[in-house]
Formats: sequence, C-alpha cells, structure tokens
Amino acid sequence: MSTTGRRAVTTAATRRGIIDAARELLATHGWQDFTIEAVANRAGVTRVTVYNQVRSKRGLLDAVLADLVDRAGMDQLLTDTEHLSADEACAAIVQRTCLFWHSERELLRPLFGLAAADHDVASILDQREEWRSNQLHSLVRRLAAESAPSLDEADVLAGVTAVTSFVTYDALGPIANDPDRAARLLTHLVRSLTG
Repeated sequence: MSTTGRRAVTTAATRRGIIDAARELLATHGWQDFTIEAVANRAGVTRVTVYNQVRSKRGLLDAVLADLVDRAGMDQLLTDTEHLSADEACAAIVQRTCLFWHSERELLRPLFGLAAADHDVASILDQREEWRSNQLHSLVRRLAAESAPSLDEADVLAGVTAVTSFVTYDALGPIANDPDRAARLLTHLVRSLTG
C-alpha cells in the first residue's frame, strides 16, 4: 500500500475513533461534558486532531448524527423502497424509521430536549429534519399518485413529517418500547393523512 493509501486509512480510523468517542459521550454524559477536549481524551488523540477532523463542537455533533444516519442506511430509504408499491414503501419507510428512532433513543432524547434551549443543537436537528422532510416529500407524492388526498400536498407533508418524527415516536411512551407496534400505529396515521 502506498504512503498516501496508508495515510488515508489512518485518517479514516482516527475519524472513526473520534466519532465513536463523541457518540459515547453524548449517550452517557450531559451536553456540558461534551467538549472537544473530552472527546479527544476519550479517543486518545489531541484536541488539534479533533479540530482538524470536525472544526468545532457543532461539527462534532453533526458528524455523529451523519454517522448514525449513514450506519442505519436512512439516506437509502427511497432507493431501497422504489421497487415497492407506494403503500408498501410507506410501511417499510415508517418501519425502518421507527427502528432507527428506537435504537438511537438514548442519544437522541437528550439532544431533542436540549434543542429547546440551545440554538446550535436546534439548528443541527432542524437541518436533519429538513433533509428527512425532503425524503418524505417523494413518498407523499407517490402516495398521492395512488389516491386522492383531501388535503393540500404541503399540509400532508407537514403532517407526515410530524407524525414520523423522533419527538412523536418518543411521545408514544410504552408503545415506543416496541418499534413494530409503533410502526403499525404511525403507518396508519400516515395513511390517514395521505389517502
């Protein structure tokens, strides 16, 4: 392997260690303890190394959230369901979203709570929700093509985005402890909005 290739592998491994350390800190400590220095210590690297990888605390949080989405394949929902009917795609997308929310609850719950008081956290989560809404827009269009929704498309999209959000999922209480049960309920709600 060339020197450039080895360097790329080392850089990728360093980044992976930083993101894993950051994720662990977020899940087990408060936001006030989530610092570049704490992540660097946990990852066994210097603060400069963390800064070189993510630039800031905001960049660190964004990298963790991007990694969660990437690992769960959430950015592939539309591609993975394009061969299904719109109704089947809806069920599959809601199911996978519920599984994602369930598996990341320990990390996401404090972040969504913190968003009410911290502008940077709110901004990052808002960007993620906008991206999620853009994906759901394609689903809403597919569902609308197979039925005649009585609501305006923008209203339907707003409703579907809200119904499938982490906040709604988490608010289901004991139902959220069973992602399959939650998915059945939320799929029913999405279908009531779209058809």
